[in-house]
Amino acid sequence: MDVRVNPGGIFISLPKPPRPMPCAEWLSQALHVPQAHVRHLLRHGAVRVRGNTPSHLEIWDRPTQVWIDEDLRPVDLASASLPPVRVLYNDPSLLVVDKPENLLVHRDGSDAPTLDACVQRLLNEEGAGRAYHVHRLDRGTTGCVLYAKHGLMLRAMDAELAAGRVRRTYLAIASGTRIRPGVMSAPIGRDRHVSGRYRVSRTGKVARTHVEVLDEADQGGARWTLVRLRLETGRRHQIRVHLSAMGAPVVGDTLYGGTPHPALAPGQIALHAARLQFCHPYAGEDVEVRAPLPRAWEKLAADVGLSLDCLKRE
Repeated sequence: MDVRVNPGGIFISLPKPPRPMPCAEWLSQALHVPQAHVRHLLRHGAVRVRGNTPSHLEIWDRPTQVWIDEDLRPVDLASASLPPVRVLYNDPSLLVVDKPENLLVHRDGSDAPTLDACVQRLLNEEGAGRAYHVHRLDRGTTGCVLYAKHGLMLRAMDAELAAGRVRRTYLAIASGTRIRPGVMSAPIGRDRHVSGRYRVSRTGKVARTHVEVLDEADQGGARWTLVRLRLETGRRHQIRVHLSAMGAPVVGDTLYGGTPHPALAPGQIALHAARLQFCHPYAGEDVEVRAPLPRAWEKLAADVGLSLDCLKRE
């Protein structure tokens, strides 16, 4: 399916449906968005075929070229001091970037630069698109962040994320007690005593993290662990909370009891979104994106006696 993003909307070349179908049903199925949203677009005249808005009951039985209105014009950006970001994956509807440390994903009410603004700058250079983050990373975390370039793709990827079909794999260096591999299943809720902090709580939301130990070392009177983690759920601070609850918080994560280390930049924590896997809603193809380790990890691992060789062989 050919999709082209323009400043005024999205041009879509739909293939022939598997059987004659009402246009609302076929648009919903092909674009992976709810029929209710398609009908909303049709009611407001935002969907056009050869210049006319079809009825949601109109039967389609052949390839169709569709225009959908959306304001995707370049956006004026207030911040002039945006850091460069590395693009890891790019197609007409999706973008994955490598988030650096100490950068907010979205605005927090201050004038601090954000990853959203950095991505919008890239889309401005492309000529069209909106920077819609599909998921977030904490300020001190690095690695893969997925963006949709228009509202239809955002809805499609939100549904994929909610259904657990976006696979997010992280790497961390932790310090503390020995980490037991397996599945950490412990609900997470707000910490009522510390603003912005979360904790394992019987009344919290279900949270499951898959844990794999890659290397361990005893150095300087402490135990250090290189660990791979996969999110089954996506609670706020989930990995940080779960590792802290195991007695081995992420290095640099002082909010959860982590040990600072001079190899890390101020505010950086040793948590990295290393890999992102999903099935592309439009192409129907599997996509895998990897983010290289931050430079600080080489020195950090060497200082605490951990080997990163297992990651280099992957």
